[in-house]
Amino acid sequence: MTDISPVRGTLYLWHDRWMLLGHLPANRVHRHVSASQLLGLDGTFELEVNGSRHLTRAALVAPDVPQALNPGQTTMLVAQLDPDSDAWRRLAGSLAGRASMDLPLAEEQAWALAHSADCRSLSANLAQYLAATGGPPLPLDARIADICHHLRATLPERLDAAALAERAGISASRLTHLFREQTGVTLRRFLLYLKITRAMARWQPGMTLSTLAAEAGFYDQPHLVRTARDMFDALPSAYIGTGEFRICHCAKAY
Repeated sequence: MTDISPVRGTLYLWHDRWMLLGHLPANRVHRHVSASQLLGLDGTFELEVNGSRHLTRAALVAPDVPQALNPGQTTMLVAQLDPDSDAWRRLAGSLAGRASMDLPLAEEQAWALAHSADCRSLSANLAQYLAATGGPPLPLDARIADICHHLRATLPERLDAAALAERAGISASRLTHLFREQTGVTLRRFLLYLKITRAMARWQPGMTLSTLAAEAGFYDQPHLVRTARDMFDALPSAYIGTGEFRICHCAKAY
């Protein structure tokens, strides 16, 4: 008899964010470049932020903050929101510079999210939750928004800060400072995150890590592995290579 692993959940991939919905494994301390919106849809979960642990039903963690998650048996929705995205910037104002905060989550909101059937319904339900939870989006400097868009469009193998600074019309040192100030992450980590996102989107059954690294623009396989461990405490194959998570490629962001 063939041993078929049970499906634990669904991985939803957009161009500027990704989400996991289902029963997720616990992880060790790692630092997402994206902001983490963590929702326990049928119970509480344990969250560690900057070495401090607590139980919560819903939480928001800022970009590049050390965190670890222990869901237990709780059905989770984990939404990773890129630091330049409208969704994150709608929530960012509430943090007021803090590393994390607990969020409200009504039972009807949790039920709707848990029963989202596809990309469109999940987007709509999460958009309603964001509208009820967040505020007006914090403005993003137009120069930084352009740099983010440019890096997504070109995904260069190496970061050329001087060329990016010239594009923005400011010095390299000013761009480095402004980018971190506006997004909460460095230019280098933002580019690495875009490459990891590409790796997740391009994974195909049977693909080796070395092939995946080349496809996603990493120097080599070890570079991909180190980056994935740092940002997710897992290789892309942990979620997309085992068959335990369905994959949905979503054409439009919410």
